[in-house]
Amino acid sequence: MQDLSPLASATSVVQKLQQAGYAACFAGGSVRDQLLGRPVKDYDIATSALPAQVLKIFPKARRVGAAFGVVLVNFRGHAMEVATFRTDGEYADGRRPKEVQFADARADAQRRDFTCNGLFLDPLTGQIMDYVGGRQDIDGKMLRAIGDPMQRFKEDHLRMLRAVRFASRLEFTIHPDTWAAIQAMADNLKLISRERIGQEMRFMLPHRTRGRAVRLLAESGLLAKVLAKDTVAPQPGGRPPDSLVIDRLPESAGFAVSLAALIHDFYAVFPLSKNAVDQLQSALALSGQERADVSWLADKLPLLRDWRIVRPAAVKRLMADHRFGELAALLHAVLNDPEQHRALESQLKILGADPIAPPFVTGDDLLAMGASAGPNFRRWLDELYDRQLENQFADRAGALAAARRLVFPGGGG
Repeated sequence: MQDLSPLASATSVVQKLQQAGYAACFAGGSVRDQLLGRPVKDYDIATSALPAQVLKIFPKARRVGAAFGVVLVNFRGHAMEVATFRTDGEYADGRRPKEVQFADARADAQRRDFTCNGLFLDPLTGQIMDYVGGRQDIDGKMLRAIGDPMQRFKEDHLRMLRAVRFASRLEFTIHPDTWAAIQAMADNLKLISRERIGQEMRFMLPHRTRGRAVRLLAESGLLAKVLAKDTVAPQPGGRPPDSLVIDRLPESAGFAVSLAALIHDFYAVFPLSKNAVDQLQSALALSGQERADVSWLADKLPLLRDWRIVRPAAVKRLMADHRFGELAALLHAVLNDPEQHRALESQLKILGADPIAPPFVTGDDLLAMGASAGPNFRRWLDELYDRQLENQFADRAGALAAARRLVFPGGGG
């Protein structure tokens, strides 16, 4: 059977639930994005059907949140969550309710985070159900917590970061009451797991609106909690300047280079010490690869910045690394100087004209000619490779001859 589009699959699921006698509709972000004319990636479905009743209609579905009435339905090539209308009980850990009670659509809307995410849409009739003023706020580009914002953030502290992410991505203004609640409760973010915080930053930083997100984080007081630092203000007064390095990254910039730019903007010392990198890794639950990438970018930026005075071989070594494109983008963002940009690009074009070959001389070669594996061993290899990159010898034979002269300057060996 041919797969349907995501919209067609989700609409068919709603139709089957309605044909079985239950209320069913699209919920949350898919409704918001449709009203904004934005691409819809996922469709969540809310229904009056209980999980057991959903499973009866879709026998191959499976429960993924049994305690919250959530069933994962895979229909014609697309997976979607089908959740029973509910209200939430007491939140004990600042993240999830201890229990839920199944309810109707109006009550379900009242438990959600922001008005723009509290809408329901019947895809069969086009009817929108708005119990929280979400349409008005979407039209006014306003991000507003549903009900009492202090209570919403007390229930789930991560909603403060989600507020920043939604406001920046959607280009919404955060309502003054919601903003005041975030500022008042920012310290509660330290109660959220580092993994959850890191994941939110992975959503924000690779997006083209990363600069606005970072400003909101800094001005709200959240950024210091995200980075587990006492202060991260780039200048006195706590308000970021109009222009940040992170603003000048290309739209396609990934997480590691965006994080490196954030560090450049908000850390007092750059490049980072090992202790600072350790702290950053812990604060955002960075993977080993993410840590390595951010550390490399931070460590190599000063070297590339001094490209006019360092050996050409040093720049060629950087160019051979798969992260060089991000490093160059970071430097251009830091310099913010078109003339220097053009000069560097011209030099890189010259250096890149020759292929960057692997070293002609290896450690085994040095040992074979009688060199001792002592403190000079790595220096010899680096020096020989630098000379190779600077075209001081054209082939392996020339490199081996140079190696003998370097290791045995008096003619020994």
